[in-house]
Amino acid sequence: MIINNSLQGIASIYSNHSSNNKIAKAGHNEERRDEIHISQEGQNVREALAKMNSMDDVRHDRVAELENLIAAGNYHVSSSELAASMLQNRF
Repeated sequence: MIINNSLQGIASIYSNHSSNNKIAKAGHNEERRDEIHISQEGQNVREALAKMNSMDDVRHDRVAELENLIAAGNYHVSSSELAASMLQNRF
């Protein structure tokens, strides 16, 4: 590749290009802010999730009931009901 003292010409092109960009950018100096709009359905889902997250994961009344049944020896589950429930939840 042969370069014939044209580096100054190339440098002037780049300097003119960058000054043109600064001028173009100066005209668009208004500040833009991002906005988000959530639909009513989205707001309802957000509220429902907030309610679910605030709820306790453990139903203490049901746990106490089962503990009492087990302690009294009155808690029995048939194997066929257990298998049906497992299959229903699996598939």
